[in-house]
Amino acid sequence: MVPTHFTSIEFFQKKKDITLYRAADETQRYILKSIITKDTSVRQAFYDEYETLSALRHPSIPVYYWLREDYQVPGQKSGTLTLCMEDCSQPAPVSLFSIGELCRILYKTTDILSYLLENGVLYTDLNPSNLIISEAHGDYAVTLVDYTYCYYFLRNPYPAYPLRFSYNISPQLKGQQFLIQALTFLLYDLVEENHIEQLPSPVYQLLETGRNPSEELSLHDFQEMLRHCGAQQRE
Repeated sequence: MVPTHFTSIEFFQKKKDITLYRAADETQRYILKSIITKDTSVRQAFYDEYETLSALRHPSIPVYYWLREDYQVPGQKSGTLTLCMEDCSQPAPVSLFSIGELCRILYKTTDILSYLLENGVLYTDLNPSNLIISEAHGDYAVTLVDYTYCYYFLRNPYPAYPLRFSYNISPQLKGQQFLIQALTFLLYDLVEENHIEQLPSPVYQLLETGRNPSEELSLHDFQEMLRHCGAQQRE
């Protein structure tokens, strides 16, 4: 059901030029993503995000409900360009992750990235803060958030707005190889965040392979390497 009014709207966080609010009605929680700008290229980034993702349904991608041109949010004197989407935030797991758990989390993240790529989205902003990890049935569920300034290559192959990159990806890498290197850098970050000092040989080999992926290495191949590493560390 598309939300039409909210019982509460509260400031959540500021991300550069974008302001996020948490909203709720009688049944559900939402995120409102708002921007004040007359820059047509920046506004186009919102349209590309909404028009592409509102048509997709995936359990690890927020549901997009509406985009409004002149929506009044708290603290603003005039209306703003605002996206309304599902609030997928969850309490963060209390304990640190093992290397096997991290490999399994990245395996699931690769599923999301593959789905997006198949549907015209190269997700460029991969970093730990954009992964929502929650415990589910003795395992972990992953939700990927923050899609503004990603590359919507089917809808807008030559965007006027700058794409947002979390990592300094090798400029010659495209598509699947781009994502493999981004996943590798993400794993480095997560290993450091979880204070893992010694890496098993298969994981070290995985990182070495992903740092400079060959044209022959597919995203599916890399995902299988993640699965293998995760399964080995579980034994």
